[in-house]
Amino acid sequence: MGWFKVDDQLAFHAKIVAAGNSAMGLWIRAGSWSSAQLTDGFIPVHMANAMANGMASDADALVTAGLWDEVDGGFRFHDWSHFQPSAEEEREKRRLRSLAGKKGAAARWDGKPDGKSHSKSDADSMANECDSDAPTRPDQTTKKSVPRSGPKKPIPANWSPNEAHTQYAVTEGIALDFQAERFRTHAEANDRRIVNWDAAFKNWLLKAERTTKTKPTASSPWNKDFYK
Repeated sequence: MGWFKVDDQLAFHAKIVAAGNSAMGLWIRAGSWSSAQLTDGFIPVHMANAMANGMASDADALVTAGLWDEVDGGFRFHDWSHFQPSAEEEREKRRLRSLAGKKGAAARWDGKPDGKSHSKSDADSMANECDSDAPTRPDQTTKKSVPRSGPKKPIPANWSPNEAHTQYAVTEGIALDFQAERFRTHAEANDRRIVNWDAAFKNWLLKAERTTKTKPTASSPWNKDFYK
């Protein structure tokens, strides 16, 4: 599988803005097609028309913006070789990838006399080398797990609403004791295990029924002016 590479600064480049979104849709589709067909950036007229849904103005816009050059029989991406692998390079990658697959199969099934000499790791190594410049494939070797802030645990026997919960309940007209009891009963009945029970109760209060509501005081942390 080949790749059509797009620079991460493309979005607001002057040429892209000049061409417009419609023409850039054609540019992306045509680039993908050329990469797959190994045409080194050449787009025949009939393919340009097909991908542009017959809107010749899109191709004209790309030429005017300097993203395409008009050539005999169609169009060619401007400076294709500066940004994309050549057809020759891509054919070699595909050949190596195919070879790696065949060697891997031979090692698995002992289909050849020397099949056992080619391990799966050898095949994977060759395949990875062929794909090393794939621009949008995630690098699994650098993926790191994000540690939790602490272990999940059942609701503590001595847990109770804190001061922030109390102020919020008063401000929003929430029956705090009633909601706290409902919260604990729900947690125990469902064997809930949470990292931060205070944060969980805060979310519970956000959805709780309001009975009466008073205007928050200036000293309340729930008042939008509190942090000014």
